[in-house]
Amino acid sequence: MNTTSWQGALRLLAWGLASFLTLLCMSACGGGGGGGFNVGGNRIDALYVPPAGLHFARDRVVYQLGQAIDANAPSSGGGTILRYTVAPALPEGLQIDPATGVISGTPRMVAAPTLYTVTGINFAGSVTTGLEISVKAGVVPPANLSFENPDAIYTVGQPIPPNHPSLEGGDVSGFAVQPALPDGLVIDPISGVISGTPTRDTAPANFTVTASNSGGSTRAVLRIEVRTAFVAPGSLNYSEPNAIYAEGRPIVPNHPKSTGGAMTGFVAVPPLPQGLSMDPVSGVISGTPQGTRPAAEHTVTGSNEAGSVSAKLSITVVAPGTWLPTASMGQARTNHTASLLADGTVLVAGGYDDSDTLATAEFYAPSTGLWSITNPMSESRFFHTATVLSDGRVLAAGGEYSGGYRATAELYDPATLKWAPTGSMSTARSGHTATLLPNGKVLIAGGYDGAYLDTAELYDPATGLWTAASPMNTARSVHTASLLSNGKVLVAGGFGGTALAAAELYDPVTGLWTATAPLMTARLTHSATVLPDARVLVAGGFGGGVSLASAELYDPAAGLWTPTGSMTTPRTAETATLLPAGKVMVAGGYNGNTVLATTELYDPASGLWAATGSLAGARYFHTATLLPGGNVLATGGYDAQSIATVELQVP
Repeated sequence: MNTTSWQGALRLLAWGLASFLTLLCMSACGGGGGGGFNVGGNRIDALYVPPAGLHFARDRVVYQLGQAIDANAPSSGGGTILRYTVAPALPEGLQIDPATGVISGTPRMVAAPTLYTVTGINFAGSVTTGLEISVKAGVVPPANLSFENPDAIYTVGQPIPPNHPSLEGGDVSGFAVQPALPDGLVIDPISGVISGTPTRDTAPANFTVTASNSGGSTRAVLRIEVRTAFVAPGSLNYSEPNAIYAEGRPIVPNHPKSTGGAMTGFVAVPPLPQGLSMDPVSGVISGTPQGTRPAAEHTVTGSNEAGSVSAKLSITVVAPGTWLPTASMGQARTNHTASLLADGTVLVAGGYDDSDTLATAEFYAPSTGLWSITNPMSESRFFHTATVLSDGRVLAAGGEYSGGYRATAELYDPATLKWAPTGSMSTARSGHTATLLPNGKVLIAGGYDGAYLDTAELYDPATGLWTAASPMNTARSVHTASLLSNGKVLVAGGFGGTALAAAELYDPVTGLWTATAPLMTARLTHSATVLPDARVLVAGGFGGGVSLASAELYDPAAGLWTPTGSMTTPRTAETATLLPAGKVMVAGGYNGNTVLATTELYDPASGLWAATGSLAGARYFHTATLLPGGNVLATGGYDAQSIATVELQVP
């Protein structure tokens, strides 16, 4: 039965039940009313009010393969939701309860970050929300813990609005708080939600909440005060104050952040774009926007009995695939690195600006669309690698400079905004690869130091030291390295005096490299993307003296490559981004004659490519970063000269 006929049947059933209960109450209650009727625990009148503001306790989560997850429960405003659906199907081993919407289970397969559309339905309508889930091998520690109301003033004897946590990274095994919360308030050790009714005045104090699992922990500090009278709210803002959404794509819910007295109601003026809704109690915005709309400003007002406070919120809705210019970097750069940090910002470091190698670094905040300068690296470098470690720090290693090649490495700490030297590699190298292994170590492989390298080494963040790993079977540079779902690393192609087709696998358990089937086409400066079904898509690059349009797929189970659809345009030094919907977007590159602005999408289901919106500016040797909200940030690159421009795509 489709959704429309299902809703119609429910309406008919509810009408019959309501009529019967009305007659029953008229005879049993003396014709009186009041209190509403209940069907299955749901008030009839609540079933005829459209639901709104659907969101989950965790809207973006990384689960551990083979580990039972903490149940993820939804919340919503408006009418009562009767049934929940999700599309596409959740990762193998996870399920959604159609009656409660709770997601539970034990993931049985590694899965790339994917955006799932959860729909809640009642007799009056439906509401949607976006939920991003990925599954990784090995323990992923939680990160970036925060709360909806980090600076709260509560009233004695008044139940507080539940204060929900927000965090990134792995699933949490438990929450704890020190010191104990004010009398009457409690923290749920599983969900981290703070709730209750304070019973006496409490002076302002800081409380440290810790979320942890076996891989690590993250902390947030809350300031809580309890008074005997209502206190007006102090401030209000949103996690995405300048939101850009794609028409027809569910959004990851936009959460309010506030200080001062707890708010009991929210309203937005003018109304939100069609398809989006606001939970009138929590202020969370969710849904699926319908129809494009230029940027428009909304005033969101949160209030309680003592007063109100407002926040400005800009929302833009564009057609999927649209690229929009955003603020340029402070410096033109190519062959730089871009790293997504735990707080959702993007750290760009190093590169080349046509005159010199760069040590400068800056970061982009999606919430404001602006760049900020941060402390420079201790050494200039380009064609280096940058790896986000399990603890959130960033490891920059190797690269080139005007005097040659570097063996040095350094760490960026987002907490201090500073770089600090760490142990140096045993070999200077440029054009190498860096792969974060499930055990938290980093595998560096290949590269060039005046000769093509087959050497590999491992960095241990716990000690800050490097140790030699077994050498590869083939010396290579400008190759690709992909972490497979089985924990092994696939290295493919590259250059070793000629374009290479050779491919090999590194096994972290044995520490050995073994040959696997070679690529069907030798190539270098190509892209490699691990798909949600665990296959690896290799596309484009340079081989046989020309830029390539061909693409092929590696099946880890069979250890073989098979051809798939070719791109519509040959390209080398392009970027490839796995989107939450499971498709792969390639952008820019060089086709042997022209720097490209075109982009295209690969659909694993059909094996075909299709053109999508073009970049405003052609570029290659740039970076592309998938942002937490599902948009893609393209930075810098080269087109006759190094460029500083930046663009944002809404896939």
